[in-house]
Amino acid sequence: MLKSLCRRRLLTVISRCSSVQFTGQKGPSVPLITSPPCNASRRHGRHQSFSVRTPSFDKVAETASVSDCGHNVKIAWDNGSESRFHAVWLRHHCPCQECYSTTVNQVLIDIDNLPLEIKATGVRITEKGRVQIDWDDDHTGEFASAFLRKYCYSHNSLAEKKTSIKTSLYKESSLPCVKWADCEADEKYVYRWLKDINEHGLAMVNEVPTTSNMLTEFIPKHLAPLLDNTYGKIYDVIVMEDPTNLAYTRTKLQFHMDLPYYESAPGIQFLHCLKFDDSLLGGETIFVDMFAVCEEFRHTSPTEFKTLCSVPCTFVRDHESRDEPIHLLIQRPIINLNNEEEVIGVFWNPGVVGVLEVPEDDVADYYRAYQLFARAISNFHTKNEVRLKPGDLVAFNNRRMAHSRNAFTYGSGERHFQGCYVNICEYKSRLVSLTKKYGDVSTIKRVGNMDWM
Repeated sequence: MLKSLCRRRLLTVISRCSSVQFTGQKGPSVPLITSPPCNASRRHGRHQSFSVRTPSFDKVAETASVSDCGHNVKIAWDNGSESRFHAVWLRHHCPCQECYSTTVNQVLIDIDNLPLEIKATGVRITEKGRVQIDWDDDHTGEFASAFLRKYCYSHNSLAEKKTSIKTSLYKESSLPCVKWADCEADEKYVYRWLKDINEHGLAMVNEVPTTSNMLTEFIPKHLAPLLDNTYGKIYDVIVMEDPTNLAYTRTKLQFHMDLPYYESAPGIQFLHCLKFDDSLLGGETIFVDMFAVCEEFRHTSPTEFKTLCSVPCTFVRDHESRDEPIHLLIQRPIINLNNEEEVIGVFWNPGVVGVLEVPEDDVADYYRAYQLFARAISNFHTKNEVRLKPGDLVAFNNRRMAHSRNAFTYGSGERHFQGCYVNICEYKSRLVSLTKKYGDVSTIKRVGNMDWM
């Protein structure tokens, strides 16, 4: 027992003192123990799960054994817990230089030549606490204990990971703010801004210069490249004589999410107020958390909720009169779930709904669900209403938050916003990068990009 205790303490000291590396510019990196025989510690660059806590180096493999005729490997940890890994899972994740390139962070395994029924023939714990495995294709690989702890896929481990990334649904109105000058001077304020968007769905930057096209400088500098689309990288929201969109009128806008007719709708949307005359009445922007609406709708109208998850809506944008005509059309459900019935994506914009083309048995049920869901959005108990003033820049998650606008039909004057978008995955990449420097990646929540994790 004394010998085992000494060995355990030695492994703990080794794991704590070993050098660590962070690889890759995008996605979270988790420090793993380095070792010359096999680059398992750098292999983690391919794994993009942002939900898992940084593994504790106090937990090392105590014993390991082959089970189930070689189909599985069992590992007992020094904290008393146990993990089981399929031999095929381990083989596909082998981090050696033959199987994985640490230079480009890409898999080298020739997948079609692996045996279909790969088995482990041996397993041992090295002096440094690493797990070395032999397979029946005459291959040997070595894994860091921290890697296997992090990616343990037992029911309890997966449940814990999923709990950590669930979207924090709106319980009360919140519009956190940072100042433009602070973001320009210190990226910690940019991190705070992006983190607030992840947590609350939206956040503000105040005191932004009201220079036209300021977004083309500020957003790429601190976040990501602007997303080009049918309205260009930058668009003006202003009243026009011949509008091509209701946003270019004084009319009230229904709750909507922008550009759902794209396969990948814009992720983060930005609205920069250049001018908003005090003489104008109305024109406030209102936000609602669609993920929160969905969860309440699931509870109050379960049958209709299922209909919106299974019967596809048609989203369309048809600009025939443009110099470069646009014909964008896509069919998909309004509410999208993963394999565990969790909401991972929402698409909503009544203004660009096209002709419903579904089996006749679904038509009546669909329109009932569609209308009840619209009422649920309009009547949702928690909204965030803001009247932007010149110098305000509001950023919000277009894959999570729907927005609307009050009409401004009374009073004279001008209301001029400029807007743009960035890709949702580019946003998350930047958020992860900054979180690695200033926070904890386990606090990052889902962003509505259809990610099953």
